[in-house]
Amino acid sequence: MNNLRQDQIDRSMLLNQCLEALSLVLEYNMKAPAHLHAIRVGEGCVVVGEKMGISPKTLQKLYYAGLLHDVGKVSIDPRIHSKHGKLSQEEFEIIKKHTVHGSRILASLPGLNQLALWTRWHHEWWDGSGYPDGLHKDEIPIEAQIMGIMDSFDILHSPRYGREQFTEEQIIDIFIQEQGKHFNSSIVDLVIEMMKKKNIVFGETSQHFIELKEKYINIPLVEYTNEYWKGTGMAGLYPILHLFARVIDANHKYTRGHSTRVSILSKYIAEKMNLQSEDIIKVEVAGLLHDAGKVSVPIEILDKPGRPTDEEWEIIKGHPGHSYDIMTKISALNDIAEISAAHHERFDGKGYPNKLKGNQINILAQIISIADTYDAITSTRSYREGQPPEFAFKIIKEGLGTQFNPEIAKIFLDTYPKYIKALLDMYETT
Repeated sequence: MNNLRQDQIDRSMLLNQCLEALSLVLEYNMKAPAHLHAIRVGEGCVVVGEKMGISPKTLQKLYYAGLLHDVGKVSIDPRIHSKHGKLSQEEFEIIKKHTVHGSRILASLPGLNQLALWTRWHHEWWDGSGYPDGLHKDEIPIEAQIMGIMDSFDILHSPRYGREQFTEEQIIDIFIQEQGKHFNSSIVDLVIEMMKKKNIVFGETSQHFIELKEKYINIPLVEYTNEYWKGTGMAGLYPILHLFARVIDANHKYTRGHSTRVSILSKYIAEKMNLQSEDIIKVEVAGLLHDAGKVSVPIEILDKPGRPTDEEWEIIKGHPGHSYDIMTKISALNDIAEISAAHHERFDGKGYPNKLKGNQINILAQIISIADTYDAITSTRSYREGQPPEFAFKIIKEGLGTQFNPEIAKIFLDTYPKYIKALLDMYETT
């Protein structure tokens, strides 16, 4: 447990930490949680960019653009981008839109306009046949060219459904054939040379990258001081935190909007309890992020048309711990991490992951538990339709003193179900 007070936390790196944590949520992989496609692309962009003489500040931006180059996939039906087998032409046209979606998402975040353009154009091809804007040769920013090449190299070097990964020799042959078509020949030549000299080893973080990261990347991405973050508080992070929630819920069709609704309800309960404003903000943010660890659960389990097996249930129960691991990478969210990690604890001590009981459970986690249960019951799942609000109220009432803190639950139950339904409807996007 981190015992630093909020006024002792160095917030100057807060934006950097948020973007790195977001990249983990985007592509969390239980088999290799520390080294994923987006991270490999970001690292490769830095090493190649430095070799090409790109400025230190641009290298830093290029790293984060590499981490988030596929963020637009949160707008794509997860059944398409997780499909096993060849995509239909119609499905491929949908997938292609991820670059535009990604650019719009990043453009909405503070200080990331340049990254948004590179992300939009990382599938533009040297001969003008790419997408979405048909840029040709030097119309494509050099940063987007580097990102596109490193993205393609890593995809070829990674196994995909229906094929093994290509060997380095095969990748080199493919890219020699694509010189002047998909890619700038001079960059391809440089990358091939770096591969042969082992300056780039796919799937591994090079010592040279570690040195570059320490020198150029581990400094504030945007010059916000500690005083700025103290002044704006958590509100300065709201655009990114809401993106976190969107990414978390985008993993499968049955949870879209879940984290936002839990956040809204948690804030409502906290306000009804007359909690301090600091705690109201904390429970609102923890509600947004409470299911971050769900990205560790395979979509086949989450979307299973039936109840999970015992083995699958154990995997699902691991998600609060993964939420904690992800959020503690952001120094200012240590309190939020602890709250989110406890939202499946029960008042009677029969919950998980730590079987905490009664007042051992953070009061804000107890609030989220009620909001989470309400939304889970009223939302459609793969194995059942969503139930009416009145039924959710009945289940929560039956759990007083066992699953839920009775005092907090009664505050929620004193609200008319139609009021709750209207409250959530007001925040629906049109």
